[in-house]
Amino acid sequence: MPLMVIDFTHRIRAVRRRAAIGASLGLALLANGQATMADEIRVTGGHCASEVRLVARDAHLSAVLKRLAQTLDFQLRFESENDPLVNIDTARPLNDLVVRVASTQNVSMTQMRDPLCPDRQRILQVWVLPKGQESQTVAAAPAPQALPLQPTPEQARLAQEGIDMVLRAHGVDPASQAASK
Repeated sequence: MPLMVIDFTHRIRAVRRRAAIGASLGLALLANGQATMADEIRVTGGHCASEVRLVARDAHLSAVLKRLAQTLDFQLRFESENDPLVNIDTARPLNDLVVRVASTQNVSMTQMRDPLCPDRQRILQVWVLPKGQESQTVAAAPAPQALPLQPTPEQARLAQEGIDMVLRAHGVDPASQAASK
């Protein structure tokens, strides 16, 4: 009889160890699942799709753009000091999508017509540049004052002929007008 009690106690300890290991693994998976849920990024839509669907939850802009670059095969250069969190769920044409996601940033894109997708533009490169320092703005030099143009002698002669023609059309002798001046 004591042998059965020892075996039963051993089984209870084994079940408790498994439960503790299972609970630890469960907590680790739950914590990992929450981390992935916190920075979820999903991109759907093929290379030639008219629209690309982007879902991002609490993900940094650099990570969102990196995922877009990987999925849609363009080069990304992220040089901004600011990397805000992005929360978005939208479907748009790719170039509109990049502009919308990075609307608060200084973004530059290079695009070209895609030979594989008729009537579509393909993004080749996206740069997210640092914003300029407002304190370092350079004052623009004032534009030089335009001098009144002096007509050439030929322009002056043609202008006078036009004036004379108008005066004659109204019954006025241009010679008499010149004499009165």
